[in-house]
Amino acid sequence: MAVALYGTKLGMTRVYDGEEAVPVTVIQCLPNEVVEVKTPEKHGFAALKVAVGRRRRKLNKPIAGEYQKAKVAFREALREVPVAPGIEAKPGAQLTVALLDASKRCDVVGISKGRGFAGVMKRHNFAGQYASHGHMGERRPGSIGARMDPARIDPGHPMAGHYGHERVTVRNLRIMSIDPENHLVVVKGAVPGPNGGLVEIKQA
Repeated sequence: MAVALYGTKLGMTRVYDGEEAVPVTVIQCLPNEVVEVKTPEKHGFAALKVAVGRRRRKLNKPIAGEYQKAKVAFREALREVPVAPGIEAKPGAQLTVALLDASKRCDVVGISKGRGFAGVMKRHNFAGQYASHGHMGERRPGSIGARMDPARIDPGHPMAGHYGHERVTVRNLRIMSIDPENHLVVVKGAVPGPNGGLVEIKQA
């Protein structure tokens, strides 16, 4: 059974594995509180709707009603996760970092940093053009297609445009340590998104 847990990216640091310095990301996974239990009989599938992320003071009335019905404090977001093994599936139950197995690899999903409207060199790693002899288009894309045939630009042609702010999955990350008391998970390497961003840890 798959396990999914949401947390907040705190930032990067390093830990030592023997004499080797290992770059790691620290994720704080506050207990994901169950707001609603979805069943195949009523909804057509089995899942848990959980409140995740940091606490909030205010929400609009329809969303606030869901929290109040389950007697759960207002949180950053609501998400659906698979029914975790060993968890009593009822509103108010909590999914904690104890569900994760430190001996197994995990996938981390997040929203990458938004970089606005970017040119081809930043967005697609183009090499750029000559920067000498009076050239004034060093960062321009250059020719983008033929004039007569096919007389149009191919769909999907790499050009300038919106860059970042996409759902990104980093697979097979090693879990370096789990701190149940402080609700911390330390994974090897970088994960998508800014510090303070919401990320999902998935384990098969």
